[in-house]
Amino acid sequence: MSGLEQRIGIEQVRVGLYIRLDSWTDHPFLFSSFKIRSEKQVQQLRSLGISHVLYDSSKSDSAPLPPPRASASPPPPSPPDPEMEAMWAEKRKRREQLSRQREALGRCERQFAAGASTVKSLLRNLFSRPDESVQQAQTLVSDMVDSMLADKDVALHLVNTKAGDENAYYHALNVTMLSLVLAKEAQLGAGDMRALGLGTLLHDIGREKLPSQILLNKAPWTKAELSFYQQHVAYGVDMAQRLPGMPAAALDVIAMHHELLDGSGYPGRLAGEQIGRLARIACIANAFDHYCNRINPAESMTPAEAIAFMFRKEPGKYDPVLLQLFVRCMGIYPPGSVVQLNNGRIGLIMSVNPGRLLHPSLLIYDPDVPKEEALWLDMREAPELSVVKPLRPAELDVGVIAYLDPRTHISYFTENSLPSNRPA
Repeated sequence: MSGLEQRIGIEQVRVGLYIRLDSWTDHPFLFSSFKIRSEKQVQQLRSLGISHVLYDSSKSDSAPLPPPRASASPPPPSPPDPEMEAMWAEKRKRREQLSRQREALGRCERQFAAGASTVKSLLRNLFSRPDESVQQAQTLVSDMVDSMLADKDVALHLVNTKAGDENAYYHALNVTMLSLVLAKEAQLGAGDMRALGLGTLLHDIGREKLPSQILLNKAPWTKAELSFYQQHVAYGVDMAQRLPGMPAAALDVIAMHHELLDGSGYPGRLAGEQIGRLARIACIANAFDHYCNRINPAESMTPAEAIAFMFRKEPGKYDPVLLQLFVRCMGIYPPGSVVQLNNGRIGLIMSVNPGRLLHPSLLIYDPDVPKEEALWLDMREAPELSVVKPLRPAELDVGVIAYLDPRTHISYFTENSLPSNRPA
């Protein structure tokens, strides 16, 4: 019980009180804490058979009713309420759905881990076992493309990964996944998507020739260091050209993934139509992942900030049609964003609902619900709720951070992108 909460009898509840119920599993309401909005809710609360609730005066519009006289006889039992029965049924359904969602997320995270492991293996063996490694890359990309083309709506899910020495492999897989989702939205064909996926999976192989003191340097680069870093593109093209069966379109992605539409990119200062469409897609995905996953986590943007920055501050750098499509794929509040709802609740965006950008699915912070049973809310099923604003992790108290576990490293995947009946 917080310092502002008081225990009151169930007979004292009225419209306008902000109350908290003890156990999320022992009532049919969506949340354990809420403001009573109607007399119907008052009746429903009194029908639960509980004797007391917790009342928060700071969030209430009215004071509780006075306690009943001791001699007052208890009210007769209420007849079954069909609406209440429906609420109980809906809550049971929601708990079952939550269990399925958690299982699906677990599968998604295992698939991402398997994909990252495959990327790590093939990149490390790219030149010692080139035929095998390129085949691994082609199989991985083909599985991802086939899965996407088989599903009408592809939704990105936030997956839990740990920052560390795996960052290069997460980045390659992230950029590939983001690029393929955008390519599907742009209605590219399977052949173009496979070339794009192979190019993005290998887009940074030239970094292998750069010294680690540059790659891991968290301080701003000097001009000399920046110039040296930019050479990774030329190194990468040279390395990829020596691999068996590399399509020209994939080589173009490696060569142009840092070229910007306004000519300010590198290494060729290409502009406009000089940059291939696949490379323009890769550029958007690559920039977004870099903004979200800086070497120094303190400098990383939230996904919502990265989208807004690219859209508002860098509009001339990216293909405007593709950038609009990217926003459609990622949503106004991309997975990984922490947001506040209009009922005061805080949630972590887990996935975006295609076609309903303002109604994502999110994990809700509720200290009355155990973390392992946290509510996964699909906002399409709660039309009365809306996102008020995104929040930075620094704005959250330690309890919220521990509960929601906002990611210091943002990674995305779509479930079944690695079908289990095909080897990675």
